[in-house]
Amino acid sequence: MAMGNKRRQFSHEEKLRILQYAAQSGVTSVLHEYKLSYSVFARWKRQLIPPDPNAPPRPSFIKKKYELTQLQEENEQLRKIIADQALELERKEEELKRCGARHIS
Repeated sequence: MAMGNKRRQFSHEEKLRILQYAAQSGVTSVLHEYKLSYSVFARWKRQLIPPDPNAPPRPSFIKKKYELTQLQEENEQLRKIIADQALELERKEEELKRCGARHIS
C-alpha cells in the first residue's frame, strides 16, 4: 500500500499568523515548528505582505550572482587578451633582435 504525500493546506489567515509569528520569534524556529521550507515561507511573504515603500531597494541574490559570473568571465577574457599580447610582444622583440643581429654583421 503506497503512502501518498498529502499537502497541508493553510488558510490565508493562518499564513498571515505564521508570518507574524516568524517576525516575532525568528524564521528558523517557526519553519521548524510548522515543518515548512524556506521557499514556501518566502513565497507567502512575497504574496501576502506588501513591500515597505520606505525600504531601500534590494537587488536580488540571483541578479548579483549573475553579475558576478559575468564579471568573472569578462576578467578571464581580459587575462587571455593580455597574455596573448605579452606573447606577441615577446615574439616581436625576438624577431627584432634577430633582424638587428643580421644587419650588424
